[in-house]
Order: sequence, then structure tokens, then C-alpha cells
Amino acid sequence: MSSVKRKKTGTYHHGDLRQALVDAALRTLEHQRAEDLSLRALGRELGVSPRAPYRHFETKEELLAAVAVEGFRAFGELLTARVAAAGADPIARLRAIAEAYVVFAAERPAAFRVMYAPYDTVKESAPDLVRARAEGHRATMDSIAEGQAAGILRGGDPMQLALVLWSSMHGLAVLLTQGQLGRYDKPVEAAQLARLVSGLLMEGLRPRPGAGEPPAAGAPASAAPAGAAGTAAEGAAGAAPAGSRRPKRQEGA
Repeated sequence: MSSVKRKKTGTYHHGDLRQALVDAALRTLEHQRAEDLSLRALGRELGVSPRAPYRHFETKEELLAAVAVEGFRAFGELLTARVAAAGADPIARLRAIAEAYVVFAAERPAAFRVMYAPYDTVKESAPDLVRARAEGHRATMDSIAEGQAAGILRGGDPMQLALVLWSSMHGLAVLLTQGQLGRYDKPVEAAQLARLVSGLLMEGLRPRPGAGEPPAAGAPASAAPAGAAGTAAEGAAGAAPAGSRRPKRQEGA
């Protein structure tokens, strides 16, 4: 009887042991790999019996799935605010989504790493995680569909466009969270770099008149894509090696 009372007291003291374990795991993951996380160690940290954590999570993978869900929840809050501030323009919303993704990774690297951890690290089939991931990508798909309907994004499979956007921003986010960009002489500011990359991506996702795609809304069908003139000029100049000039024609040639 006494041991049961101690367990009840411990659970009551923490209010919600399940959430306490998720929060403790997030703190631990700031300086420890997910592979090394221990339910028993977290239980000791929280002052509960060694078996108490297993009442909420049968395995470490289940706990990490809950941590990932918590990460998606926090990301969703940031995303909602950024998208609302971007207004009704699908392009502006897509840029807001892309930039929020990178900023969240830079500010919450421990949560981000678990959200997109290798498949054998977390319990991928956890229903809450499946729903959280789907909701996390819904805003991107909706904005792409609206942009295509308005003629301001190129046609094709919206999922493929979403993968182009996601893979680019995810690559930048991983470089930031792994400290790879710290090797450069100049400091890298996550939000500023995310704005640059998202802007370049949006240019690439716009329609290409003359390539069998509808022109952007309001643009004449014969209009050249933005930057086409500069690209052509650069191509002509680039026919000779960089820094060299074409030789002058010899007299009498």
C-alpha cells in the first residue's frame, strides 16, 4: 500500500507526468543524442519510480514520437502567426512558411531534430505524430494549390512543388542546426538567409511562359520570364572564360 501511495503522490506532484516526461526529454535532447535518451533516467530526474514513465510510454520510441508531436505543435503556432501576417497572397504565404521552418529549426534545434529524426528513432506509426506531420504540411499544399489556380505558380503536381520547397529549406535548416554554416568567416543570420533562399525558390516556382505553362496572372502571354534578359546577356558574356575578352579581329581578316 505504501508504495502505491508514493507513486500516486509522485504523479500528483508533477500534475501531468506524461507532459513532464516530454518536457524533460526536450531539455535533455539539447545536449544528448536521441539514441542515448533513457526513460529511467528521466524518471529519476523527475523524482518518480523507475517504472512510472513506462505507464505512459512503453518504449523510448513512443516518448520520442510524443516529443516530435510537441515540436510540431510549437511549430504550428509560429507558422500560424507568420502565415496570418503574410496576408492572402499565396507567394507571400509560401515564403512565410519556408522562413518559419528555418527560424524554428534555428531556435528549437532539439525539437526539430526529433521531428525529422531517422525512421528507426521514433515510433512513426503513432497516430498523433501522423496527424501532426500532415497538419504541418497542409499550409504548404493549400498555398501551392491557390497559387496554381491564380496562375502565379507553375503547373504540375503540387506535391512535387512542395517537395522542392521543403527539401531546399530543410537542407538549410539542417546546415544551421548542425553548425555547418559556422565555419564561414562571416556570421550567418538564420532569418536573413531564409529570406534570401525563399525568394530565389519563389522565382523558380513561377510559371515559365513559352515552356507550355500558363503565364502569371495579368502578364501578357509573350512576356519573357523575370530575369530572362539578364540571363541571356550573362550567357552571351559567359561564352568566353570569366575575366577574358574576345580577341580583336585582325586587319584584313
